[in-house]
Amino acid sequence: MKTNRSFSLGIALISAASPVWAAPPSSDYELLFADEFDSNALNAAHWRYREDVRKGGYFNGLNLKENVSVSGGQLRIVARHEKIKGKPEYTGGGIISKYQFGYGYYECLSRPFMAGKGVHTSFWQRGGSVPNNNIFEIDSYEIDSTQYLSTNNLYLLLARKGYRESPWPHRGHVPFKFQQDGSFLDAYEYTPDGIVFYDNGKVVAKAEWEDLTAAQCVWLTALNGCGKVDEGKLPGESTFDYFRYYAKDYPGVNLLPNGSFEYNQDKIDPSEPICWVVEGDNLAVKVVEGNSAHDRHHLRLGRQGKAYSTTLRQKLEFIRNGDCTLTAMVRRSRGSQSASLRVTGCGGPDASVEIPAGETWTKICLPKISVTNHTAMISIQASGEAMQWLEFDDVRFMKPALPDQKVREPKPFVVCGDPIWSLARKEPITFTGDDKFYFFDRNVGYGDAITVSFIMNPAKLAATSPIERIPAKGNAGWAVQLRADGDLVFRIGSGENHTDVVAKAAYVAGSETRVTCVFDKGTASIYANGKLFQKQSGIPQTTKDDTKAGRLGAVGDTFEAIGDVTVAAENQKPRKAAKSVKYVGTVRDVRIHNRALRSSEVAVLSSESY
Repeated sequence: MKTNRSFSLGIALISAASPVWAAPPSSDYELLFADEFDSNALNAAHWRYREDVRKGGYFNGLNLKENVSVSGGQLRIVARHEKIKGKPEYTGGGIISKYQFGYGYYECLSRPFMAGKGVHTSFWQRGGSVPNNNIFEIDSYEIDSTQYLSTNNLYLLLARKGYRESPWPHRGHVPFKFQQDGSFLDAYEYTPDGIVFYDNGKVVAKAEWEDLTAAQCVWLTALNGCGKVDEGKLPGESTFDYFRYYAKDYPGVNLLPNGSFEYNQDKIDPSEPICWVVEGDNLAVKVVEGNSAHDRHHLRLGRQGKAYSTTLRQKLEFIRNGDCTLTAMVRRSRGSQSASLRVTGCGGPDASVEIPAGETWTKICLPKISVTNHTAMISIQASGEAMQWLEFDDVRFMKPALPDQKVREPKPFVVCGDPIWSLARKEPITFTGDDKFYFFDRNVGYGDAITVSFIMNPAKLAATSPIERIPAKGNAGWAVQLRADGDLVFRIGSGENHTDVVAKAAYVAGSETRVTCVFDKGTASIYANGKLFQKQSGIPQTTKDDTKAGRLGAVGDTFEAIGDVTVAAENQKPRKAAKSVKYVGTVRDVRIHNRALRSSEVAVLSSESY
């Protein structure tokens, strides 16, 4: 049953046969954007078509405008096997919003194609309607046809030199079912603390990442030619009933992406600050490192050899109305140059503040900006003579903090720190013995020395493996395993070639245990709740393998990570040594280091846990 749009309540019954209501997780949310796809054509003001080629690796398909239509109250994306210019091709398609959305609750009702293999349907967020705006990717779901496993991802797209790839902050895979009417109600809540994923109204995963501030586009796609294709099942169709976006207030929290100019790191052209549109003299723009007001980087405007005039701007869309403040840390050389911070297009009066001269960092403020149309344009304008300069840092646009609140001070921005990967720091993940698991990247737990540490509470004594990054063959890899007699095993090497270091009676069922396993150049140590249970040297195998992604939860070979997708293994034979069952219980505070923790650090880590 298709329902009418309701901007005032944002609540609608999905189907007469379904008990699930489409509603945001709290009454604080306001519906600010909805496309119910209830016309006879795609709304060109809202969306553009995805038209590109994706080939190589797991994909072999084209995305065409002709495969997308709107009818019967649905967005329809057809997957075909057809001839294009005389050549057989797998074709699909999709749409990308022309708007950018920030913190909020995102919801979509859809019916992914599932009749045959080869179609990859997704509801996700990435990139911008303006260039140079790739910050992260949130996959509310990725579903490969015939596979009832919903993939909930957070990928960080920013990186530093010297890393082959940034670790995946969150790559969760959760079994799901369609509702009684065959639809899938999927949603995610993007907050200043991270991402909460919902399947059919139920929280299924959480990605913790504080202050990852962005405003990016929404994508609804159905790619064809993903792995082996059941050509006899094509053409097939993925349909989308609606997309809705809700926002709420976060007093004291910055809504402006990259206001501290940290996102470029050392790999993006410093004359093109991520998220900001540069107009005028782009040679006068540079993100510089050191001597900043906040964190490591700041923006510098000016040229040594000639006069300059330039403007940087960002447009925030679909923000809550009300009074906002704009602040920044600034400094500039003395002279007659013009320099200001401005807010325009917000529905209320435009506002600006001139930048005072002075070579020490000074805070400026526009204290009361009236937003009445859910939009604000923030601009930095500067012009001057040769050798004159202006610097900006820590630009914040926010609702004022409430009387009993503090302004949220952002932590230093770290792309890849120590530990190199962490998960479930705030609350545990529950595993019930189904196919739920989390991938982690190949550069996690990689090297001559590593540390794997987590708090587990197994529901029962069992032969199982809560976490591993171990290939079937070779000389390198690692796994943390449990035995049904209460022993802990730290396996070094591959499935066929390994050394098992065993800690006797190191865990009990129904009780939390901080497990810490350290490997350091041939020596392995196992700690439980800070106590050293076993240490063994002379291990010929290593942990320096980058062929296999790691898994937490339901480990094994059923699925493999291929780039940014999850592939179901074809005709996979079980490992000879794999007689374990899927882990049942909870895991929390997972920390993996690409170095060996000292015994004193292990003791501190264990004391922090209790």
